[in-house]
Amino acid sequence: MIFLYLSLALYLIGVAASSRKYLSYWTAFAASISSLVAGISAMINSFSSPGCSIIPGLSISVGLDATSGIFLVVASISFIALSFYSIDFGKLFSRKMAAWFNLSLFGMTLVMAAQDSVNFMIGWEVMTIGLFLQILERKDSYEDAFRFLAFGEASAMALIIGFAALFLSSGTFSIKAGVTATPFFLVMVTLGFIIKMDIFPFHTWITGSYSKAPSNTAALLSAPLTLMGVYGIVRALSIAGYSDWWGIGLMAFGAVSAFWGAMQAAAERSLKKLPAYSTVENNGIILTAIGLSAMAGASGSQPMMVLSRFAFLAALFVAFSHTAAKSLLFMSVGHAKESLQEESIDNVRGIWSNVGGIPAFGILTSGLSFSAFPPTIGFVGEWMILEALFQSYKFQGNAQRLLTAFAGILIALAIGLAAFSMIKLIGYTALGPDHGKKAHRFPSLKIRSSEVFLTALILLGGIFSPFLIKILGYSNFLGGLLAVPDPLLILSSNPIFGVVSPTMFVVVVGFLFIVPYLLYHRSAKKARRVQAWNGGQTLTEDEYFTVPAYSFILEYILRKVYRTKETRMGYTAEVTNKDLAEYLYEILDKFVRRLSYLVGRTIMNGKISLYILYIVIVFVLAFLL
Repeated sequence: MIFLYLSLALYLIGVAASSRKYLSYWTAFAASISSLVAGISAMINSFSSPGCSIIPGLSISVGLDATSGIFLVVASISFIALSFYSIDFGKLFSRKMAAWFNLSLFGMTLVMAAQDSVNFMIGWEVMTIGLFLQILERKDSYEDAFRFLAFGEASAMALIIGFAALFLSSGTFSIKAGVTATPFFLVMVTLGFIIKMDIFPFHTWITGSYSKAPSNTAALLSAPLTLMGVYGIVRALSIAGYSDWWGIGLMAFGAVSAFWGAMQAAAERSLKKLPAYSTVENNGIILTAIGLSAMAGASGSQPMMVLSRFAFLAALFVAFSHTAAKSLLFMSVGHAKESLQEESIDNVRGIWSNVGGIPAFGILTSGLSFSAFPPTIGFVGEWMILEALFQSYKFQGNAQRLLTAFAGILIALAIGLAAFSMIKLIGYTALGPDHGKKAHRFPSLKIRSSEVFLTALILLGGIFSPFLIKILGYSNFLGGLLAVPDPLLILSSNPIFGVVSPTMFVVVVGFLFIVPYLLYHRSAKKARRVQAWNGGQTLTEDEYFTVPAYSFILEYILRKVYRTKETRMGYTAEVTNKDLAEYLYEILDKFVRRLSYLVGRTIMNGKISLYILYIVIVFVLAFLL
């Protein structure tokens, strides 16, 4: 318990010490290590503080159980890397950034430690406001920051209504398992959490906020912030129990969101918007896995309970891989972006030769993890969710079978499109040809150390994933078969349905590929490089296969979905796309503006009698509620 208190206290000290931002980020780093220890301790033994009575009927407390401990460990890994990264990266920004950075981490930690809805909402709002203030760091980010805040407050309102419903049904503010919950509670809190997870169609705020925010803030928005939404969904599941209809809803939202996010990422050209849409895709996969777990668990039969546990394990693995890999991706992209002072993928080429091998390898590793490339931890998580969805035949109802099969198709397509988009990002940035622009150098030892840390974690987490499964308490999904020793084989069901062994994959590939390649490379003659054929003409710097050209065929085929439009200016033309979900909010924006105008003309017209009537009506409604 002491490490949890220490972590919260250190974050507040970091806020107070922001006048010396170097010290403030070091304090955040120390606090993050303390929260990691607290999370590991909670996975072994749950603990809780004594309740503190505020008013009659309202007692608040903090603590951690096994579930919140797991999520705190995952979040803390990102906190540690981002805090250490920000010691150097934060020098590029104002001192206020250090304060808001610590404030955001304090809010997220409080969310996971909250034992009651009051503490939970305090942490939720502190987290949102801290991130809002970080987005405002850029001079041209005013509109995007307030759009983020609008969605954040919509999420908070849904949660407040849901927790109020929980209080009416149970008579307590506690959010521990065993509390009586109603379907209305489940609907409202789910809405609040999926807004935070960037689930379609509540994702439109990401395009501006991610691109305008500093890269360490963008990493917080994409990884730990959305993880809070995942944690909230899991916590709601522990309160309300398994529910078939709820699982169906989560799976439908998740599968559509995963496909939509991957499809938008495949056509994106911006350096930070592409990873932003990747977040929509990854969180859709996580939501699908949780929905499948709820559907399978609601049946109560032994085979379905096995499927439910495996689907939940898949959700945990994808959440872990997304948090680590997306933190790394934004860190590496931010490193390159600030070095080259460019925004588009086309202009940030040659990172390996120009900026450095470490940020380039960070983009490569995280991109391969999102592409489900073995043996990364992303491969293990996405293999798990596909294996779980392929077991749709176990459901008794045809409707459940069809939904699960359809979700499996969308998730498989999403993974393919995600690989397409990540190959584009990796090929043009990390491994692309040097465009000759000189990189701006700034102190980056801690930035590179953080990138190395997460790169190693993504690779080692995948290779030794069977041991992670054992630590999490899912040893029944481990075994051995033929030449694979126990427990290095991951089983997707019991009896066996599908198997994989990332550990043995590395051993076999190392023996069959790496060693022969090294022997060949040692004895091979030097390769002779020639210029690409260009009709007999010299290939100039401005003649290369651009990012828009890479995905244009896909954009043209799906032009009705992408809303592909060609804009001509003189002798040049540009192809642009638009997310269809944005039209929904444009219509809503016009409606609200029109309604506000009519209400303003009717009520706020200078008549004191109407003002008094308005105040009385609002007072009476507030009193009754």
